[in-house]
Amino acid sequence: MWFVVLAFGAILGLAAIWSIKQKRSFPQNIPVVEPWYPLIGNGLLFLGKNDKEKFWNLIKIVAGKDGLFRLYLGSKVFFGTGDPDMAQKIMTNPNCIDKPYMYDYFHLEKGVLFAKTHIWKGQRKALNPAFNMKILEGFVPIFCDATKNMLQRLDTIPAEETINITDFLLRCTLEMVCASTFDFNVSDSPMIDDALHHMKRCMYYAAKRMLKFQYHLDFIYRWTKDYLEQTRARKCLNAYGMQIYNNANERYTKGLLTIDQTEHDTNEGFRKPQLFVNQIFTNTLRKFDQEEIIDNIFTIVGAGTDTSATEVSYTLLQLAMYPGYQQKVYEEIMEIYPEAEPHITPESLKRLQYTEMVMNECLRLYPVAPHLLRVNTEDITLCGARIPKGSMFGISIYTIQRRKNIWGPDADRFDPERFSPERSAGRHPFAFLAFSGGSRNCVGARYAMISMKIMLVYLLKRYRFKTKIREEDMRFRFEAILRLDGGHLVQIEKRQ
Repeated sequence: MWFVVLAFGAILGLAAIWSIKQKRSFPQNIPVVEPWYPLIGNGLLFLGKNDKEKFWNLIKIVAGKDGLFRLYLGSKVFFGTGDPDMAQKIMTNPNCIDKPYMYDYFHLEKGVLFAKTHIWKGQRKALNPAFNMKILEGFVPIFCDATKNMLQRLDTIPAEETINITDFLLRCTLEMVCASTFDFNVSDSPMIDDALHHMKRCMYYAAKRMLKFQYHLDFIYRWTKDYLEQTRARKCLNAYGMQIYNNANERYTKGLLTIDQTEHDTNEGFRKPQLFVNQIFTNTLRKFDQEEIIDNIFTIVGAGTDTSATEVSYTLLQLAMYPGYQQKVYEEIMEIYPEAEPHITPESLKRLQYTEMVMNECLRLYPVAPHLLRVNTEDITLCGARIPKGSMFGISIYTIQRRKNIWGPDADRFDPERFSPERSAGRHPFAFLAFSGGSRNCVGARYAMISMKIMLVYLLKRYRFKTKIREEDMRFRFEAILRLDGGHLVQIEKRQ
């Protein structure tokens, strides 16, 4: 018995010595977050904390710091930054394109969002044409139809009843993405709602695991309740993914999945939609295997639904808080779309300049992806220090987009005029990273902006939004995307 105790003590002692040695192995001009302890590093900032406390502790670590700092989760070191200069150096470095091992927790390793560099490069090159403006403009009628379906559901809500607007927007964006991705009508299968639910659960447990450094070891994580819950969700998701794949593969083998290379328009004046599933099955630049197709379908569905719905929710919540700004957006919409049924075209969407300023300000204050991670595949030099390959970098987009030395002393306040041409001139190119930056930026950024604009046009033309929530009341949870604790609660009033 005593031998076991002594052996265990010796192991802990050696591990503590190694931990201290590792901490001192980097130049001291890269400061370490305090409090730091042997073995657990900065783990006490997150151990035993709820999701809200984890989020704010992480923000407090980054706020006010320039350059790089070191954060230790157990034995793992992260080089963190909330500095746009440092973010630019990392995100534009060709040796810092890769994603770290923690992104594998999402189990979409062959999707374009999470894939390692050697997979991502070929996929991104092959998929870029699927997101060009000509193809995206063909989706406008699909986006309009899905939004009008949402209005029908909202019309049944009694006046002044408080609702979580995200619930309605999620269904809307799900319809949009399913129709434009694989020509699938959500109403034909209630199982798609289950698939989205399981996808959100998988993402929740993946993000939760990131800050629990003791769960980074697979042999420990497999004994946890979180692992069982995530495994169940993933199993259901995989079953649904195979249904989608088999259906598309059957159509492909029958020659029904083709790309229309002609430029002819439909009766409504739009080019015939070129669906994502057609693009990926018939791609001539790269052959996608079954796992890549399934992971990319889920990546597009997950990224295109939850993110867009969440960002429009923040936009409507802000406009509900500030009726004056809401009125200005409404007046611009009415000027461009005075008719009862708005005739939306790609050209008319470009004229929504003030609406876009409002959207960008909401993207600044509430970036859907508040933090991102990178890993270097070769040694690099930052802050005069050699950073060995395999090191992890954490970039806080949330912090960068609220820096007072860039956005002014009122950086935490909602002000769409920050994105006027005059005030935007000369701003740091990496001060606004709502869709990431560098070569690995968001491939669906234009898709998201078009769909979000269309939702806002219909919603604000039809309803006036109110809320009892104030900006100072808003609290966020640490998850894969920026989650508002308590939901986006609003009241809607139909306009006369």
